[in-house]
Amino acid sequence: MKRPLIQALILLCLIYPLELFAKEKILWVKWTLTPEYMETGEFKGQGYLDNFLEHTIALMPEYEHESQFQTLNRINLSWAQGNVCSLHLWLGYWPDKIVYSKPYAFTPRFGIITRNDSKLAYELGDKQSVSLKYLLNKTDYKMGILPLYYKGTRNSRYPLLAPLISPHLNSNKVFEFDNGRNEMTVKIIDKKRVDYIIRQRVTHFSELRIDGRPDNYKFYYLDEGKRHKLVAGACSNSDLGKSVIRKLNALVNDEFHKKYLGFRQEWDKDNLSFEKTFNDYFIKGIANPIITE
Repeated sequence: MKRPLIQALILLCLIYPLELFAKEKILWVKWTLTPEYMETGEFKGQGYLDNFLEHTIALMPEYEHESQFQTLNRINLSWAQGNVCSLHLWLGYWPDKIVYSKPYAFTPRFGIITRNDSKLAYELGDKQSVSLKYLLNKTDYKMGILPLYYKGTRNSRYPLLAPLISPHLNSNKVFEFDNGRNEMTVKIIDKKRVDYIIRQRVTHFSELRIDGRPDNYKFYYLDEGKRHKLVAGACSNSDLGKSVIRKLNALVNDEFHKKYLGFRQEWDKDNLSFEKTFNDYFIKGIANPIITE
């Protein structure tokens, strides 16, 4: 009984190329941004998205997986390969090139960082937030940001703030810094090149932790851009990409949400407000008008 079966299997392998039995390959793209993905240094591979990607890959053994660091401009071109995916992407990017999974997270609010001993910190004192419109229209303080738009696109690094910032790009109040690392640094305000920089809380405190810097800075949330922008997985708009997205959608449940939050909060431990908003929305199912596409 066994011999005919073995012969049939051998014949099948001779008739059909081995490629038909190979796993389809997903190329997961990453970008260098603390503390999401960490490409070098003491904390290499320990970003919260590094860990979450590893967890997600383990849930998808039917595919072959590879990950690669790319710039955002290169990612823009890579979607055409047909097998490219990102685990964590804001909704609304590259609508003609990609398909999204169900959202499983959202972005934190942006804020500003200034030095403790700055004139701006003295003016704001113990306030928890400040109006960006006020800073740009009513003061002469200089702001530092990454290039507002990704090269060759109208996709902004600050999508909820771009309408406020854009009119001031040619003034002496907004300075764009293109350092090739997709992230700002407190070194810019230490050197007094600008008075404040825009960034997220988790990114700021991660820089201090990684570099072993003392916290000589003040963080203020921005009054504008209070909405949280939903985040999902994304893949090339191809048959393979759509297949991977269907698999991702099947994985998005309470456990998936909790895993993501756990990895993220390792880098933002005291941000209880973000944690509560996340759990209320995704775990308890409480509607929230400031969480949006």
